[in-house]
Amino acid sequence: MKKIIIAAVCAAVILGGTFGAYKINESRKSKKAVAKVTPVSLMTDSYWGDQLELSGVITSGNVQKVMLDNQKLVDEVLVKEGDTVKKGDPLMKYDMTALELDAAQKENAVSMAEVNIKTAKKELTKLKNLKPSELMPTEPEPTDPPEPVIPEKPSVNRLATVENSSMAVTGDGSAQNPLVFICSAETVVKKAYLQTMMQNQTYSVFRVYDDSNTAIYQWTVFGGYIKETPTEDWCVGESVTLNNDGGISLEFNAKIYGSFKVLAEEAAEDIYYDNYEDSVYTGFHIDPNSDDYAYSRAEIAKMITEKESEIKSLELEKKSAELAFKTAQAQKESGSIISTMDGHVSSVGDLDNLEAGTPFIVVEGQSGLSVTGYVGEMNLDKVAVGSFINVMSWETGESAQAEVTEINMTPVSYSSQNWNENPNSSTYEFTAEITDDTSMSTDMGISITIPAQSEESGMFIPKVYVREEDGNYYVMKADENNRLKKQYVKTGRIIYGSQIEIKSGLSESDKICFPYGKNIKEGIKTKDSDEVLW
Repeated sequence: MKKIIIAAVCAAVILGGTFGAYKINESRKSKKAVAKVTPVSLMTDSYWGDQLELSGVITSGNVQKVMLDNQKLVDEVLVKEGDTVKKGDPLMKYDMTALELDAAQKENAVSMAEVNIKTAKKELTKLKNLKPSELMPTEPEPTDPPEPVIPEKPSVNRLATVENSSMAVTGDGSAQNPLVFICSAETVVKKAYLQTMMQNQTYSVFRVYDDSNTAIYQWTVFGGYIKETPTEDWCVGESVTLNNDGGISLEFNAKIYGSFKVLAEEAAEDIYYDNYEDSVYTGFHIDPNSDDYAYSRAEIAKMITEKESEIKSLELEKKSAELAFKTAQAQKESGSIISTMDGHVSSVGDLDNLEAGTPFIVVEGQSGLSVTGYVGEMNLDKVAVGSFINVMSWETGESAQAEVTEINMTPVSYSSQNWNENPNSSTYEFTAEITDDTSMSTDMGISITIPAQSEESGMFIPKVYVREEDGNYYVMKADENNRLKKQYVKTGRIIYGSQIEIKSGLSESDKICFPYGKNIKEGIKTKDSDEVLW
């Protein structure tokens, strides 16, 4: 025996020493671990957005065509054919009442577009939070309290009345261990005890024995299922009849407080009656007003895609409405249509006899050339009056800059001039004046480049340097003490599948490491490196 004890102690000492040596070794490794950190400036890449490529044509000099708006009344024509005009000179005036009404309507259109977008985004959030039918929990099977084990035909002392829980032969009143009362068919359960059961929500079994000490039936009563406060005593056998052939019947019209079960050995089958209409439910709960579990994952994904597409369309409608409102607001403030160039008035139409689609006033520039181009609805916000575009001749390769002078807000048919845009979206014509000296000529085909907007730019680093934790993104960077620390960052777009945009939380002067590996932990030493993992 002593040898066994000594062997066991030795084994424990050896194991303890081995474990201690392992922990010490791991601690030493951790202290020796060094993380290589690389300056962010060596891995950043600037992304300036995608330039918009369109096609167009050089028109015969700078020409401004003023089309009449049928919804507005012309108040006064300020020029006549042959007049010389400067850029900014008024050409005609609309009735101010009509202008104010038009601006108000277009402002309302912007507001409605914003409301529609907000509503659609709420619906999208609701769809993203839906629980698919595949995750619907299964309803648990109802379970009855287990019956306590009672010896066959015990010597029993049947109660005349049940007044309190101390009269039970076993149990604690729980569902797993109900209170058991030994009764006869004449046993009376006092209303006070029924009320106590109701208040304490206890389980009780009233087991009825005949004169030969045979258990013939029982009542299982849960106080939580008693709906109304009992006002009378209850006799356990008042609704039960013992037939001459040994059978047992139950009168369903009588007062019943629980479930009934036949126990006699002679019974061919159990008689079960449950009067609990509104039982206490311990399973899962589904809100009848919720759409959870109503759709499959595939159906939810399809609805999300459709809603996202709807939001994009609504955002395009908002952009169009904002541009139309901006134009209407400018007209309301000036009350007139102004010349967009220096030149002369080549024609003024007749208000009473103007053919549809014919310009009312035409102003031709004194010199230079203009560009006519077409832009799709999805990129309409990238073109604005006063902005500059780059044009290049297909024939000579010559390039020049042009200033956008006019955007016609009446959609036109899809044109091959904007072949690289969605043919299902509306197309708008715009005019730009070439500001550089050029040898380009009229009717010459050109490519039009609209530079990316400045807000599309950003700082990008390799995606492998960024980790995700509970929906948040972080990098591991060197602190002022050259120790590794976790730094949370705000991310944006992912381009080329390998570069991720860093919006905040990191600067080019910081140094970060590859954030994976067993020894990459906060607090370890760092070592400068110029190696970048792509």
